[in-house]
Amino acid sequence: MKTVVGEIVKPQGIRGEIKIKPLVDDANYFNDLSVFFVENNKFTKKSCRVHQGFVYLALNEIKDRDTAETLRNKFIEVEKDDLPKLKDGQYYITDLENCEIFFEDGEEVGKVVAVENYGASDILQIQVGTEEILCPFLEDVFVDVDIVNKKITVNKKRFLEVTQSED
Repeated sequence: MKTVVGEIVKPQGIRGEIKIKPLVDDANYFNDLSVFFVENNKFTKKSCRVHQGFVYLALNEIKDRDTAETLRNKFIEVEKDDLPKLKDGQYYITDLENCEIFFEDGEEVGKVVAVENYGASDILQIQVGTEEILCPFLEDVFVDVDIVNKKITVNKKRFLEVTQSED
């Protein structure tokens, strides 16, 4: 199973290096990875560097700027088993997507349809009936995250205080 770790922003230079917006907490994770996929095409790492929050990746199979340009705005993935193990309380975005959300009393709230990172906090986009609401992924809101069963339990009072409608 593959998981998205970044979005390719643009080519960097003339030798095929690509600039990536990382979609993981720590851009340095890329240093520990060696095999990447873009649209199911396999690439191997030649070199990697992190600068000002972006990852600059040279791939053995990309030799020039024109070839790198074909990857612009595409997502870069890795095998999930190749990702570093996370600490307690940390989750990969793809693990949170499609989780059902419930209040502590068992009342169903909705389903996570997307997760966006806005620097200081991840924001969960939650489908509640026909409405979409946004909720920051805060420790005092999220009581339990059960990735295996795709179930998230939230504190109702805090959840209602911090959520906002997309309207």
